[in-house]
Formats: sequence, structure tokens, C-alpha cells
Amino acid sequence: MSSVTHLVQMQGMETFMEKFFYPESIAIVGVSKSDDNLGRNIIENLDNFGYQGKIYAIGPKRGKVNGHTIYPSVLDLPDVPELAVVLTPARFVPEILKQCGEKGTRYAIIETAGFREMGNAGEKIEKELLAITRRFEIRFIGPNCVGIINTLNGFYVPFIALPSEYNRGYTSVVAQSGGIGFSISERLNHPGLGLSKFVSMGNKLNVDEVDYLRYLIRDPDTKVVYFYLEDFKRGRDFANIALKGNKPIILHKSNTAALSHTIASSHTAALAGDDSIVDAACEHANVVRVHSLEDAIRAIKGFSIPYLHGTNLAVLSRSGGHAVVAADACARYGFSLPELDSSILNEVKKHFRAGVIKLGNPLDLGDIYNLNVYSRIVEKTLQQTDIHGVLYIHVSQMMVEREHSIEVMKKLADLSAKYKKPIAVVLEVPELLRRTLDEKMTYPYFSEPGEAIEALALQYRYARCQEKKLPVAMEVIPSLNENVNAWFSTFEKNNRQPLLHESLTLLDRVGIRTAPWAWVTNLSEAEESAEKIGYPVSLKVVAPFLSHKSDQGGVVLNVENDEALRREWEKINLRFKDIRGVVIQKMIPASREMIIGAKRDPAFGPVVVVGTGGIMVEVIQDVTMRLAPVDEHEAIKMIDGLKCGRILGPFRGMKSANKDEIAQCVVKVSHLIHAFPRVQELDINPIMISDDGDGIVAVDARVVLKPRS
Repeated sequence: MSSVTHLVQMQGMETFMEKFFYPESIAIVGVSKSDDNLGRNIIENLDNFGYQGKIYAIGPKRGKVNGHTIYPSVLDLPDVPELAVVLTPARFVPEILKQCGEKGTRYAIIETAGFREMGNAGEKIEKELLAITRRFEIRFIGPNCVGIINTLNGFYVPFIALPSEYNRGYTSVVAQSGGIGFSISERLNHPGLGLSKFVSMGNKLNVDEVDYLRYLIRDPDTKVVYFYLEDFKRGRDFANIALKGNKPIILHKSNTAALSHTIASSHTAALAGDDSIVDAACEHANVVRVHSLEDAIRAIKGFSIPYLHGTNLAVLSRSGGHAVVAADACARYGFSLPELDSSILNEVKKHFRAGVIKLGNPLDLGDIYNLNVYSRIVEKTLQQTDIHGVLYIHVSQMMVEREHSIEVMKKLADLSAKYKKPIAVVLEVPELLRRTLDEKMTYPYFSEPGEAIEALALQYRYARCQEKKLPVAMEVIPSLNENVNAWFSTFEKNNRQPLLHESLTLLDRVGIRTAPWAWVTNLSEAEESAEKIGYPVSLKVVAPFLSHKSDQGGVVLNVENDEALRREWEKINLRFKDIRGVVIQKMIPASREMIIGAKRDPAFGPVVVVGTGGIMVEVIQDVTMRLAPVDEHEAIKMIDGLKCGRILGPFRGMKSANKDEIAQCVVKVSHLIHAFPRVQELDINPIMISDDGDGIVAVDARVVLKPRS
């Protein structure tokens, strides 16, 4: 496909990414006639796999490589190349990009390593590179990458001499590791799969995961996108673009240890770890997260066959044992096996030899040795209206069945396309027969029943979630700004963090109900406030050095009367010095506690958290989270996703919790952190859930603000 044809298909979107995949001309910088020269490998890849554009070789010594003249510099080229691929020592790269800019080349792939990853010297070269590319407005991939591939036009520029081209298909691979990228691409050399485009991203100094996603999600030659990432540069943008997309996006995110090595200052920060936020982003945007190459290939196979439109399956197997294993897998993933129509069973009976197998679903076809019959049985099964898909298990140990097996596979592929229903094929055959089938088949297959059922479950869930995807709730709750702006002004003046009573004030302004409380600084005020609030009360010491008050003895509960109040007040003053005051608060009897919080992530921005609360929150770790803001529908889904969900219903004499009010609180917190970038973390823990179902009450809060620069 020419770049002109592709541009017509992609009209309406920015075209700078087109130049990386469909350049009309290319300069390879760092070429020599040496047999082990990596730049020479790039030229040989382009020549071997049919690239039709102009190729210019650039190197310090004149000569020819594969018939291509080697020029001493970019400036010496007879024409302006659209794209430059640079593979020289890092110290030469800034000057080479300067020459590209002066020549008029505006796109580059920098495969060279040795920049920031090599320490201060490399970082200095990187800064020079960025200054030059900004000056000349050069967009570039890398550095420290393997290159890219476009199987549609033979554009192969990895510096590795590739033995053969990849099977052409509709999956595009974008990988932060060249090795992982090649591994998944090799696995795509499988019947019914294949590679469309391949990108090794490298250090992502200029073009990053968001640029690739935005392009591939609209690329007509890409139907599935696989990402291998070790970090996110613009995680929030990635999630929002994925949310609007209509293609399966598979994310293999590694490097899952916490990115931040600072001690968490709030429960929410401890609970909303970096990897948990990636999970929340995937949930938000219906991105399929995987944790291995095998998981990824299984998902791609599932997305390469027609989608299920229901949960009723028929299992057809040449082995009774495999049928039983498949039935167990169906039950595990929530699939049903309805009765098969009598016309199907009668067709099977006609071809049985011994007639000793009981017929049903799963359907054991082990007594039928005429393979031509199999496709007829499968077609009748697909015609049954309440069957949404078929699991076909082909077990054969006889090489004499080779040609018939190939014919069966071809017919199954045609039937799946004809009826627009998936046929998940499992092949249990000798290795020699498998190799033959690999060469002849154009339809994906699975190695065992559980793998096939898991792939069907994944694509079914993906399709249902696509139907239900809702736009992000971006509107700020009315009057939120005006109620909260004045609160922030207190901390703008002296650049300090809010204390407990100030955090509770923020909740009151946002409209989150708190237990009656008062801020006091002496015993007389405490006695007066306790009388007004009504005993029993709690006492909470307020001081900048007390973050988790209960851990440090800064909380006194169930103070029953004036005498107890005076006694505990004296103890507090003996135990703590330099306190700012005490929050005195009404005791709220409740058996169920929750936490609602929010955190601002460096890559994904604001996230909101809801979960089981109280002092054991970090031990229990029963939480769900989403990218903020959320609406009430999404907040209810978060609550329903908790393990503790059962105790929110009628439980041991307690009435059902008011989930709507909990959801409203989640929504308000999510809008608060979304609307006010100064909020870094927010904990409301615990939120007490009334035993009689009347509502919820917040009794403690902590707000962490971003320090003013």
C-alpha cells in the first residue's frame, strides 16, 4: 500500500505518524560495507522485504552497500529524505539531527543507545538532542530502540538482520522492550493471526504511547493493538483515548513494583499503589490487561474470531475426556451448555459405529471416523438459535487423517464467518500434523480447552463492556468551586498542610455529612462543646506531627461525662507537647466502617478509592478505585465490586446500608480532587454506616496539599 493510498484512508487525523510507517524516502545514517555493520542490516531488511521507496546510505567511508551509494553526510544527499534512521555512537547524534534539520528532514528514528540511561554524560547529550529537535521541529522515535516494521509496505528498519518477513495480519505491536516486541511478533506467526505494524519505543523522549495509540486506534490496517509498557509517560491521556476507541487494546504492563519510594502519608496513598492504578485505568477504559506473552496471544486469538453475543455454548469433541475438561471450564467462566436440538443428535446417531456413547452437550463424537461429517454437525449446531458459539476439540493421532483434518479446519473457518458465531478450535494432534496444519490453516486455534474458553470469556466480557462504556463525568458539582476556593486561601498564605479540623471543614463545605464536632483549645471550651454536642464524645489531638492519631495515642473514645472529660484532657496535656488543639466529636455507634479517598498519580492524575475502612484498612486492602471524576453509576459499580459488599446488605440485625449516599460521597470526593489540582491526597476514614440504614457519617479526614512552588 502506498503512503498516498493510506493517507486517503486516514484523512481527518494528524499525519505526522504516517511518515514513520509510510515514508517515500529514507536515509540510514551509520552504514559501512563491513559484514557486521548494523546499518547495513537495515538496508538489507528493506531490500529483502520489498520496500519500494528511495533508500539513501550515509557513512564515514564512501562505497556501496547492496547497490546503494554511501554518502558522507545527510547534507550531501541529492534529495531530502522524509525520514532518517540513525544508528551511530550517541555523541554524534545531535550533530546528525542538526544536519537533518538543515536539510529539511523532519522525522527520525534514533536507534542509538547511550543517553540518560548511561548517566550524566548521556543526559547531557540527550539535552543537546532535545534542543536541536525542538529548534527544527523534528519528531522522532527513540532513542535506544530497535526500530519499526510495517508489513504492508515492506518497511523493516530494525538493525537486526531478520531471517524472514512476518505473516501479515491485523495486530499492531508497540513495545518498550525490543526483545518483548519481537517475542510477541514471532508468536503472531500463527494461523489466523499475523502482524500489521511493530514499534520499539525506546526512551520515549518525543513520540510516546499516546501518539501510537491515537494513530493505531484509527489505522484501518490495525484491528487489535498490543502494548508492552514498563512505565507511562501520559497515562491519563492514554486511558481517555482508549475509552473513546472501538478496538481491543491489550496492555502488558510490567515493572509493577511501586514507582514511588516515599512513605505513604495517607491510607489512600498506601492502598492506591501504582499497579492498582493501572488496573483502575484499564477498568475505566475497557483495556484488556495481561501479565504474560501467553495471556496476550490467547486474548489476540479470542479477538480474531467472531464475538459471542450470549453465554450459551456447544462443546463438540472427538474425545470424551476433553469434553469433560471443557464442560468444567465452561462452568468456571459462567457459560451454559443448553440441550442440542433433536435434529443434531439424530444426525450424529446416523454416523455412529458402535452407538455406545450417550448424546448431549458436551457432544462426544469419538465414535465417528468420517471427518467429512464433522463440518455438517457443526453447521447444524450453529443454526440452533440459542447456541451463541461452538467449542470444537479436534483430537487425532493418525497421520492418515491429515488431509481430512485440513479440510475440516477450512470448512470451520468458513462456517464461523457465514454464521457470525465463534468456533473456538482446539487442536490435540501430533507435532508433525500440527506443523502441516500451521502451513495450511488461516484460522486461529488453541492448544487446550481451558485456553479456548478463557479466550471466549475475555472477548465476551470486552464486547459487553464496550456496549456499556460511558463518557467520563467531567462536570464539576454546582457550587463546588465557590464553596471550596475560600478554604484553599488559608493555606496559600503560609504554604502549610491542613490540620484535622480544617479537613473536616472542607468535608462540610463539599456537602459530606460529618459527625457533630467542635475545635477547642482549652478545657473550658471542651466542656462547653461537649455539653452542646452531647455525650459520649471522642477527643482527637490535633498537631502537624500526628498523621495517624490512633497509632500514637492521640484519640480517646467514649468519654461519657464532664469528669471523664477533665481526666482525659489532663492526660492529653501530659502526653503531648506543642499541640494546636483538640477536636471534640460526637460518638457515632456503628458496626460497619468504610474509607473513601483520592490520590493524584503522576501518570494517571486523580483517582478515587472506596473500600473497607477503619484502622485495619491497610491490612484488609478491600478497595476498588477508578480514575476521577466518576458519576453515581460508576460509584455504585465500585461499591458492588468490594469483597465486603455482603455486609452492606441486611446483616446480623443491621439494615441495608444506603448505597446511594455512599455513592454520592464517592462522586463528591472524585470531583473535588479532579477540580482542585492542589489536592494530592484525601482520606475520609472511617465513614460510619448506620446500623439502622439511616445514612453515613464521616468521623475523620486527612487532606494533603501539593506544596506551593
